Amino acid sequence: MKPATVKKIRKQTLIYAIVLIFTVWTLFPVYWMVKSSFTPNDLMYTPKPSLVPETWTASHYKDLFQKTKFMNFVKNSVYVASLVTVISVSISILGSYSMTRLRYRGRVFFSQSIIYTYLLPTAVLFIPMYVAVSKLGLSDNKNALLIVYPTIIVPYCCYMLISYFKAIPKELEEAAMIDGCTSLQALFKIIIPIAAPGIAVVSTFAFTLAWNEYLYALVLTTSPGQQTVNIGISGFKFSDQAVWGLLMGSSVIASLPAIFLYFLAQRFLKSGLAAGGVK
Repeated sequence: MKPATVKKIRKQTLIYAIVLIFTVWTLFPVYWMVKSSFTPNDLMYTPKPSLVPETWTASHYKDLFQKTKFMNFVKNSVYVASLVTVISVSISILGSYSMTRLRYRGRVFFSQSIIYTYLLPTAVLFIPMYVAVSKLGLSDNKNALLIVYPTIIVPYCCYMLISYFKAIPKELEEAAMIDGCTSLQALFKIIIPIAAPGIAVVSTFAFTLAWNEYLYALVLTTSPGQQTVNIGISGFKFSDQAVWGLLMGSSVIASLPAIFLYFLAQRFLKSGLAAGGVK
């Protein structure tokens, strides 16, 4: 065997070994979460737990559905995250387009200050946000999150979409305007179809940010009928003790919408890229 071939095989083996190690490192906590959600309570606290439990049970999920209000928390999170994603992405598309295509005083300042707005810690703002929401009569109301979440998600979405819009040649819009399109028509008929992969990525991250947010949901909602899934999960931990069966089962359920959205966005990336290129 040639030395070059041996060197190539060693290099590929090393790469695959590194990928395998990082894959196991990443997926093992997920496996342990799923495994623990099916582990009976009497085996949950053994000193040396096994990687594969001897017996499996679905009682934790049965208790979640029948004895807790966890599914109501899930419904609230789906409601809030979905609407926040639509609102935030819609605002970000218009804002990013204006900062990359239109000419007006302060455009460069606004585009450069977006990243600093996103980096502002949410812990600094939750008291003013609570005061503002209370004055609007939305205290202990999940609809308050529809107002608060875009303030932290829109800057991130704009920052991402600006780079996508800058990569689209202006000649495409100019050609559309020569054919009689307005700036708004060019945005919806030219820019958005081409930038569909980027919009899909931004929408996925916007949904994830809204789904995972904890601090504002904890401060602005207090009753179980208005709280989101993260608050529901934290309710299975009391002081220094945790109901691990319910905690792991609820974590598995809470992770499913985000996983489904990532798979959906992955398919949309390919179709959106092809559609944008054709148009």
